Amino acid sequence: MKPGPILILCLLVPPGCQSEGDDYPRLLPTDVILAEPVLPDHAPAATAPGAVRADTAARADALRQRADALRGPVIEPETLARMQ
Repeated sequence: MKPGPILILCLLVPPGCQSEGDDYPRLLPTDVILAEPVLPDHAPAATAPGAVRADTAARADALRQRADALRGPVIEPETLARMQ
């Protein structure tokens, strides 16, 4: 009896499924995972907490000013007079 194509596939698939290398990701100790991140010495000063806060505050002020400038009537007075 000749082997069928399914039997041939079953014999060829298991060797092709073997993985090379690690089966699981590298696990880290809990103290390493929970440790505060340390910025490298070559990190730019713009990422310092004080600089980030100042930049964020400046951007927030600019957005508030822009929002204040947009607060006004949506319809021009001339158009509103024509509608009434």
